[in-house]
Amino acid sequence: MSDKTRTMRRWLIGTWVAAAIIMAGYYALWRYAAGAMETAVTDWVDDQRAAGLIVEHGEINRDGFPFFLRVNIETPHIESPDVYAWRAELLSIDALPYDLNRLIFSPSGAQQFAADALGEWQYSGDDIRASIANDKTRGWVFSMNIQSVIATNADGAQARLAQLVYDLAPAADAPTTLTLNLIGTGYSFRDAQREIAVESVETSLSVSQTGFLAGSDPATHWRRAGGAVEIHGINAVINDARLSASGIIGLDTENRPEGALTTTIERPAGLAAALAASGALDPEEAEATIAGLTLAAMAQGGRIETPIKLHAGAATVAGVKVAELPAIR
Repeated sequence: MSDKTRTMRRWLIGTWVAAAIIMAGYYALWRYAAGAMETAVTDWVDDQRAAGLIVEHGEINRDGFPFFLRVNIETPHIESPDVYAWRAELLSIDALPYDLNRLIFSPSGAQQFAADALGEWQYSGDDIRASIANDKTRGWVFSMNIQSVIATNADGAQARLAQLVYDLAPAADAPTTLTLNLIGTGYSFRDAQREIAVESVETSLSVSQTGFLAGSDPATHWRRAGGAVEIHGINAVINDARLSASGIIGLDTENRPEGALTTTIERPAGLAAALAASGALDPEEAEATIAGLTLAAMAQGGRIETPIKLHAGAATVAGVKVAELPAIR
């Protein structure tokens, strides 16, 4: 065997040894991270149970090696008695083995959600993902991406959503202010009495003094602390109506929304019909609203450019009532 052949052999052996050492180290890291994630899941379950939630699940297992780390939780069930309940066939939690600063939660299969105000719904989607990540400037960022979801309830109502993408995080210069950026398309709802279609909605807003939105009577505490919702911009297409608005909303002394939004509305009759279908207006009010907004739009060349005023438990546009505004509890 020549010296050249021996040298090449040593290089090949050295390369394979180095690769084996790196792979073994990476596998050890993956196992350690997987164990840390499983421990974090069980600790979270214990904490939530201690706080009064009902948390149940089936088997917990791990996979994803070598490209990512995944912990699978079978048949998760989370419930706050008399408030909400959620179930799924499977919940997967993904992360990079060398960076647990971002976790991605992906429920799959048939799911159920129930709440007092919404009733009980069954739903599934092509892609439902939520993530929580550490952020150097804002502390944390919560994001969600939903694709092609269909939901139904026992009464035969159906809701569809083509896409929803949003992120929620503290403001970089004000940790008690939360900022929300949202884009949604293709939402529809129908039951035996009504039908609503939202082609698209985009919004950016912030909510100040969120530290007061906890405990008993959070609305009153938030109002007294000077809390407000600032809508930096919203653009929506609802039942063929086009809406653009921005402004600041707070609460009055009875905790009803109060403020004014600079607004442009095209084809307002569609918006009024959607408000009626949502229950914000009764049928007689809806007819009067449609007539009033149509006349206002005709007087302004097909569009309304006037503030939406929120005052004394009602929202009005050009003097026309468009919605009841009950107190926030």
